[in-house]
Amino acid sequence: MEINESNKQELISGMVEAAARPILEAKSYWYQSIYNILRSKKENIESDIDYITLLKADIIYLKKLWNKELDVIFQWGQDGKIPESDKINEIILQIENDSETEVKDGRIVFKNGKNLDKVDLEFIERYNAIQDLNGRASALHEDYIYLKIRDYITLNIYQFLSENKNIAEGLFRNSPKETTQRIADLASNYADMCMYNNIENE
Repeated sequence: MEINESNKQELISGMVEAAARPILEAKSYWYQSIYNILRSKKENIESDIDYITLLKADIIYLKKLWNKELDVIFQWGQDGKIPESDKINEIILQIENDSETEVKDGRIVFKNGKNLDKVDLEFIERYNAIQDLNGRASALHEDYIYLKIRDYITLNIYQFLSENKNIAEGLFRNSPKETTQRIADLASNYADMCMYNNIENE
């Protein structure tokens, strides 16, 4: 299929829509799945503060992971070549490992030994403005769910790129940065659309 400026945007939009459709069509299932993860985390934590710190660590992980996922997409576009599926799986595993966080002595750090940067610290610090611990946990739940859904969408985009290499390489040709940004914007928009208005009641 020939990719040109007149059909590129339509194809990008269609790709991201297809990546988000499984979640849009089964919101309750995805919410229940994510809440089961959160419930399991809380059951293994003694205090609300420790649980909140763990949620912050998970959110930093998901944010860092998504940035790395976009960097990889951009690099593929810039190189003009999408790797084979097994190589993509290796890349996903590597960036997941590089993004993993943990809580040590009450502090959030990356498992690879690196400390959080200023942007990460400022991001998680804003939750502390919510004095009520239940309210703080609710805000963290909402962000966790949004970031988790956005990651699911992005992994579905990876699958599309892997299965449609010729189309994918055409989408990035001459504009890898702009195409990557468009994918990121659309994935974020669809993640918003997948959110319930009141997540705690779902």
